[in-house]
Amino acid sequence: MAAFELSEKKYKNGRRAFTAVLYELQPPECVVDDVGTKYNKNGITFLEEYCAPQLDSIKDMSVTVEFLDDERTQISGHGLTGIEDGMPVFDNATIVGHFTEGYIQDIETDDGTKRVVIGKGYLDEMRYHAFVEQLETDVNNGVSVEGSIEIYKSEGNDGIVYKNGYLDKGRIPIDFVHSGWSMVTSAADSTSTLIELNEKKQQKEENEIMDINEVKEAIQSTILELNDKTQSYETKIAELNTKIEEKDAEIAEKDTKISELNASVKQIQATLDKLKQDHETYWAERSVLESELAKAKVAEKLGELDSALGEFNSDEKEIANEDIEKLKTEINSAEKKEDLENVTSEINSIKSKICMNIVAQQKKAEKKVSEINSRNSETDVEDIFSEVCTENKTEDKDLNIF
Repeated sequence: MAAFELSEKKYKNGRRAFTAVLYELQPPECVVDDVGTKYNKNGITFLEEYCAPQLDSIKDMSVTVEFLDDERTQISGHGLTGIEDGMPVFDNATIVGHFTEGYIQDIETDDGTKRVVIGKGYLDEMRYHAFVEQLETDVNNGVSVEGSIEIYKSEGNDGIVYKNGYLDKGRIPIDFVHSGWSMVTSAADSTSTLIELNEKKQQKEENEIMDINEVKEAIQSTILELNDKTQSYETKIAELNTKIEEKDAEIAEKDTKISELNASVKQIQATLDKLKQDHETYWAERSVLESELAKAKVAEKLGELDSALGEFNSDEKEIANEDIEKLKTEINSAEKKEDLENVTSEINSIKSKICMNIVAQQKKAEKKVSEINSRNSETDVEDIFSEVCTENKTEDKDLNIF
């Protein structure tokens, strides 16, 4: 199959049907670590598994050209003039037709069999008659007119989705739509070329043979036309070369800025690394200090406990022995000073418990003495400590050990 075929018939509605190879599909085995090792001039690796679901977007897709001359016969690029609101704008592009369907097929080329995406559609010959005529002439003379596919982000995405992100070479689009096909002088995909034009003109005098004078006249006319076109091409080439030089200067300036920015990024990264290292050192030192502080606090709290309980004898402390040992264990196991915040409160609780027990014992003793006094409330009351007292009993009836 040829990469571009034009219908043999001219329809009354002015539409000329055509079939064109849009781009080549690369074999899956060319992908290494989600990066294509085979790609077109733009660095894109098209894979069938991701392109097949997008074939429906080829329907109604525009066929565009960027005309170089007023006669609208010579073409150049895509006609891109800029980007507005995130969308490419092709103000210099002219729509000369549309696609009606797309499909995948194997074709035979000079390089062997290739798997390609093909589109069918029509050209508007009624409005661009000179262009279609020139297209036919160029192809019949062996001139290869190339085409370049245009893809765009699908609905709901901020941009074209690539398998491993955007790469200069070997990026794999997995979610996109076909937005247009442009006939250009330098295509992104060398497979997308016009190499065949098959058309039979319906002429009234189909079998008329031109005499030698008509042949000479046609040759001379063609030579003059080619000379004019050559001059026009040279002018355009000079203009394009000037634009290329301007763009090269802009690129060089941007490369310088990028280098400066990269140097700044390295400096910032070095500063961040130093801050990170200082931060880690600070926390390590802080951890050591907190550990030492905790040890000091443990000794302090143990001293506070011993000091608080020093006023009591062992019998008095017996009632709170369990609480005392528990508190000592908690103090010794503390790793942070925050773990010792409640120690003073616990010491006070233990002291309160001991004091309350002492008071209870005193009350019990008072009650016992009161009972003894009650039983011995006669005129002469013997002192309860008479066995250890060297004096005789006293006449003072108001004497009391308390």
